[in-house]
Amino acid sequence: MTRSLMVAMLLMLLSGISVANYFNTHRTHKIIGSYITNQSQIHEISSFSNAFSFTPQFAEEITRYLDENKGKLLPVISISRLLFDEATGLYHHDVGAIIRAIEKSKHIAGEMLFLMDEPLWWIRDACTKKGKLEACLDIKNNYVETLSTFRTVGQLLRKQFPGSGIMHIEAWAELVIQKKERPDDQVIMLDDAEYLGFDCYGDINSCGSVEYGFHSQLEYGTWVWNAMLAMEAQQAIGRKLFVIPGTFMAQDHFEELEPLLDQIGFYAWILNQSEKIGGFGAFLWGDMVENNKPFTGGRNIAQVTNFLKFIARYYGIKNSTMR
Repeated sequence: MTRSLMVAMLLMLLSGISVANYFNTHRTHKIIGSYITNQSQIHEISSFSNAFSFTPQFAEEITRYLDENKGKLLPVISISRLLFDEATGLYHHDVGAIIRAIEKSKHIAGEMLFLMDEPLWWIRDACTKKGKLEACLDIKNNYVETLSTFRTVGQLLRKQFPGSGIMHIEAWAELVIQKKERPDDQVIMLDDAEYLGFDCYGDINSCGSVEYGFHSQLEYGTWVWNAMLAMEAQQAIGRKLFVIPGTFMAQDHFEELEPLLDQIGFYAWILNQSEKIGGFGAFLWGDMVENNKPFTGGRNIAQVTNFLKFIARYYGIKNSTMR
């Protein structure tokens, strides 16, 4: 056997192993769940969800959420904040504490998704508002270091938890800035993530801010969609779009019920338009305060709760099932 043939066979073998370890996006049901603010809320949404998302303030908190879940729903664990280095404005790939927290749980989920929540926007913020030179350099280099870091993060987590995956939800403002600077290029998204999406909470046809402008949410979605298809054409891993409707009321976002319900309904409809749209993540279920602004979550808005239950029934989510 020639050396070149041996190398080719080895590369094929390694490629097959890599693909086999990706999260299975070809599922019986769409992923439907809510972002919760307390582990006790898992039980509140379990009858109309097959997933839940949360942001641990520290790695050890992951254990408590997984124990409370008892393996019933698909965990979508937001970990990007745990990997952010305030000193540099960039991310690191040390996932040791996250792995230990998961392995400590009495109920390790068979499948998991790890959410990177607005990671590029955090780097841009570190550059523009905090003057972090390394962050500024990475932006100038089209986030090449960040993309590499998160590839490593994904590899480490999939190796430890085979079949787990990565989700990247980017801030709408980051997408706008990228398109303004490079209108002919695809927006930059994590290139090793199985699920891709964006967040913008407001009017469907005009969502944004005075500072960065207003665009249709379909336009934001199209930017992410096109980037997703381009990456999938280069390396197929089963990428899918993930939609994030707002399900809360707060000043400067949803101050009246009608536009809130309109956005939820719009994304419930979008979810059914393609098999390449894989999930619906409602933000948010519990109440919270962010930047001194109170947010009333869907659990305290009867019309939202009822609408989410209706959507779940429509998509066949009748009981707690991860698949």
